[in-house]
Amino acid sequence: MPRYFNPNSICPPFNPYSHGAETKAGCRLVYIAGQVGADKDGHIAPDFEGQAHLAYANIEIILKDAEMTFANLVKMTTFLINPDDGPKMREIRKSFLKDIRPPHTLLYVCRLADPEFLIEVEAVAAAD
Repeated sequence: MPRYFNPNSICPPFNPYSHGAETKAGCRLVYIAGQVGADKDGHIAPDFEGQAHLAYANIEIILKDAEMTFANLVKMTTFLINPDDGPKMREIRKSFLKDIRPPHTLLYVCRLADPEFLIEVEAVAAAD
């Protein structure tokens, strides 16, 4: 499991994430490509909440396939189209991650690979 860092000598995180993470030397690393709001048949959810749920559910499935959980995350990056979706994303992320707070970067972009995509989440996980 990674060790998270939030030094008291800098501003605390503005949301539920950590400023840094450390893994043990020689650990297994899994790099998770950006996951979007599409189900296993390629159907894209019509709304932001549905897409966000699918993106995090897809990450959970990939982690499980690698014999890991959200507790193994060492870095996440989220890309959103609409800044108004930020609070909804945070609530959905929290519903999946609970009290786990890996380092996280949130970026607002003008569009993603498909114009239907409203969110994309990539991650890195580590395990012994």
